[in-house]
Amino acid sequence: MILRIVSVITLLSFLVAAAAVYLVSVFADFNPSRLLLSFVLALPPQALILYAVFERRAPVFGRVFWKGPRDARTIALTFDDGPNEPYTSRVLDILKSFNVKATFFILGENARVFPDAVRRAAGEGHEIGNHGCDHSVLPLKSPGRIRKEIRTTNDLIEGIAGVRPKLFRASHGWRNPWVNKAARENGCLPVAWTHGVWDTDMPGSGVIAARASKGLRNGCVLLLHDGRGTEHGVNTSQLIEALPTIIELACQSGYGFVTVSEMMKGTCT
Repeated sequence: MILRIVSVITLLSFLVAAAAVYLVSVFADFNPSRLLLSFVLALPPQALILYAVFERRAPVFGRVFWKGPRDARTIALTFDDGPNEPYTSRVLDILKSFNVKATFFILGENARVFPDAVRRAAGEGHEIGNHGCDHSVLPLKSPGRIRKEIRTTNDLIEGIAGVRPKLFRASHGWRNPWVNKAARENGCLPVAWTHGVWDTDMPGSGVIAARASKGLRNGCVLLLHDGRGTEHGVNTSQLIEALPTIIELACQSGYGFVTVSEMMKGTCT
């Protein structure tokens, strides 16, 4: 599915370049060398569009928070695509045993199915962020649909847990020119991440822990998953097995744990 989406957006960007070339050929005297030049000139804007859409940290469509201060030995654990039971509850059990607070980016459709997990996460002091309704791809949506999706998910989470998200993370980190504005209009700051470990590929708990430890650095926003899209009950046991090791390795290296909002304090967002 992801590859198909990437292909569609890439094709659209090529069509933009082709349209520019066609317009040059229509409104200017046809000249093969001029036509070639116009195509070459259209490639940089096309590349910029692809970079802006797919690079989670790209500032082209607006700034997004993806790392904390380099001088603070802190990291932020973030969990996407939940809640997903029984695994979200097991994540919460582990975090509680280590007295660690994390940030959960919640999918609206999953919150409807597992509301108790959302209530528990909020009740135990974890930060609740908005991850959209159903993990659909935002770059293919209109400004109105994006605003509605963020607002609807905020309303749902607030109705369940009594807290209104102040952070928004786009699915896959992909954005278009309207995502940041829509998030801010709904009272949310756009958030990405510093380091992801591809735990949804199920490479084994040891690999997940090793990947996470290699990415730890001051101000790291670590991306983990307690779910996978809107697949209810999907197996994330490898993350559960790796999480205590990740926390222990971070503690041994002298890192402290903060929520994303806590990490944002003192930074320009």
